This record gives sequence, C-alpha cells and structure tokens, in this order.
Amino acid sequence: MSAIISSKFEKPAVKFLASAFTLLFLLVFPFFSSGHSGSREKGLVAQEELSPDIVVARDGSGNFTTVGDALASLNTASTQRIVIFIKEGIYHERVVINRPNVTLVGESRKGTRIQFHLASGSPYRGVLNIMSDGVVLKNLTVANVFPTRRHTFTLYGLGSKVVTVDCDFVSNGNDTVALWNEAGGMFYHANCHFEGNADFLCPHGWCYITNSTIFEVGPHAPLWHDGSKNPNQKFVITNSKITGATAYPLGKYPRDHQFYLINAVFSANTKDIRDDNASETPSDRFKYGRRVFFHNSHKLGGDSAWHANNLHTAPAAPRPEDITAKWTFDGMWDPERTDQPKVTKVEIGKTYRTVDVTFSEPLTVRGNPVLRTKAGKELRWTGINGSAVLRFALLGKGDSVDRIELVNGAIFASEPTVKTRHADLKLK
Repeated sequence: MSAIISSKFEKPAVKFLASAFTLLFLLVFPFFSSGHSGSREKGLVAQEELSPDIVVARDGSGNFTTVGDALASLNTASTQRIVIFIKEGIYHERVVINRPNVTLVGESRKGTRIQFHLASGSPYRGVLNIMSDGVVLKNLTVANVFPTRRHTFTLYGLGSKVVTVDCDFVSNGNDTVALWNEAGGMFYHANCHFEGNADFLCPHGWCYITNSTIFEVGPHAPLWHDGSKNPNQKFVITNSKITGATAYPLGKYPRDHQFYLINAVFSANTKDIRDDNASETPSDRFKYGRRVFFHNSHKLGGDSAWHANNLHTAPAAPRPEDITAKWTFDGMWDPERTDQPKVTKVEIGKTYRTVDVTFSEPLTVRGNPVLRTKAGKELRWTGINGSAVLRFALLGKGDSVDRIELVNGAIFASEPTVKTRHADLKLK
C-alpha cells in the first residue's frame, strides 16, 4: 500500500491469558468470537476505504519507522482527517495523539502491536494517549506489558468522540482502558477485546461497547463508570461477553453511574455488581443511587436473580430496540451514521467572483477537486482543508456553476464514524 503525503494535508509482552475456561467459552459461544478475532476480514470493517496519508513500517519501507515520529510530523492546528497506516510489527513506544481527527489503522489486528512496559505516570499515563477529539483506532493491538498488577494504563485519554474498531487492549492491571473526559467524553468500541485486572474498563462520561469480549484476569470488578457530571451519562454494553479467570464481581460504582447490559453473556463465575463502594450519603459525586439495568442477559450454568430484566425501571423506560449508539450519546453523536454530507448553500462573491460551496458539516479533501462551470471552465479549490466550506476561484462574468469533480481524490466527512461517509457533491 503506497503512501499519499500532500502539502495540502500536513507537513512532512503481555502474554494473552487464555485459560482453558476462556477457550471453552469461545467455543461454546462462537457468535461472539469476532470480538476476539485476529483478522480484519472477520471484523466490522473489512477494509479501510481510504488510502493512507502516512505509512509507518519498522523495516523502513514506509514514511516513518515509529508511530510517534509519524504523529510528530502532523500540524496540530489543522483539522482534516489524517489516516496513518501501520504495517505489521511490534512497536515498543509510548504514543501520544495531540491532534484532532487522526485515524490509526493496523495492517493486521494481531500483527500490528503497540506495546510498552509502563507503570502509571503523568501526564501521559498510557501506552497510547488520546489527548484530542475525533481519534479512530482500527485493526491493531495495544498492550501494557508491565508484569504485575497496579494502575497499568493501556489506552488513556482526555479527548472525546473516540472510535475503536477491531482492536485488542490488554494489561495485567487496573485501568486498561481509561478514557477520562468527565464533562463531555463520548467513546465508541466495536468488535474489540478488553483485558485487565480491576476497574480496567472505566470510562468517564458516555461509553458504548458492542460485539466485544471482556476478560478479568483476577478476582476483581472489570467495570467502573463515572457519570457524575451529567445524569444522562451512560455506560452501555450490548451483544458482548464478559468472563474471568476466577470468580469476580461484574463491576462497582463509587460514583454516580448508569450501566446498561443488553444481550450480554456472563461466565458462570460472574457475580453481581458490587454496592459496597457506594457512598452512604449523597454528595456531588453520588446523587442517584444504584442505576444498573439488564435486558436478555444470561449466565453460563444458569441465570441469577441479579441480572433479571429490569430495563423498564431505567430513566424514560427505553425499549431494547431504542438502545443504540446514538441513543447512548443522547443524539449528540452517532458514530454508526452512514448519511452523506450534503451541499446546503452555494454563494458567489460579488467582488472577486469566488464560489463558496457550503456543506452540512466539516469535510476532509483529498486531491485537487475542481468546480466545473456551464461554460466548461475549471475553477480550482483554494479553501482550507477541514472546513465545511469549499472555495473555488474565479468564476467568469456571465458564467455559472455546474458541478464539482474529483481529481484523483475524495471528499468525505471529518467526523469520526465507523464507516467513511463520502460527500454528496450535487449542487443546490
């Protein structure tokens, strides 16, 4: 796969703990096994549609040999989406993403591995640190290979609108995936595997997980949620399986929280979410009491009363079919949307005869699109990449606009979504 780097865009082990019990679980429930698949073809995204802007390869066949160097080459002030393709290899590094709208795509889920031996630290606590909004991770593994249990962050961040698809995040300790944007954090995970030891899935804000596997390596609670900044903040897990190496409680809630477990499967050694971490008196962090909701969730070896259907008792009594990613994020973001950005307005400058084509949302432009006029002239794109407005110049007197043409490129939404949403270029 070749790299495309244009001046218009930018300037230039932990061992997997697979006990016999877990292997049996995967065999018994093969319909969930895609969440722990080693190949992209079995995941949600069969192939990244966009050619990369940058290629990282340890053997020197790409533009950079480390992920960190590739990220350091980016202009942090720009906002169009940049796709970085990472070839197979073990990348021993601590990675920080401090530019919005970056996509990291691995060549293969198991073969592309970012790992680091890291005890907790600050300000960049994790092996991979997301410090800006709109980051997308696809088809790779991130591991903290610190050998003993402590706060061993693997994926950490303060950004929002984070998407991970077909990824593994593993550690031997707490806080494996700790995305901690308290006020407005929104996080989407599909077809992923999460592994750790105590509170290792601990989002602050809104979080949606689907078609995934969660493995607790010790006797502790894997799930933890801080929803104390907004009563609507939720932690939703759908169509996923949760298991552990030994008996363990499903989660705990020392702060305000809102758990939804829909169509989940638990191993036989799973116990109820713990109540003993909760505050006995109301506080700014704990106002609402226990908010844990289940629907159609079952446990191997026989169901227990603690995960009986109680969705009707949740705020606004949602139906199971209501619980989608868009619902989880209260309509503020839909990472599963597939609609095309559309033209909303075409304006012609009175003095300089520039043509501004406004779309319904910010776009990323690849290549050199042109605006074709009724007289057959080509007006070149002269605008800023990442904007909702594409500017073309200059329209002759008496001429009018006809259509936008792509020239060896693409125009698509910059917003983070599971699928690339190419713009509808029809002019109003």
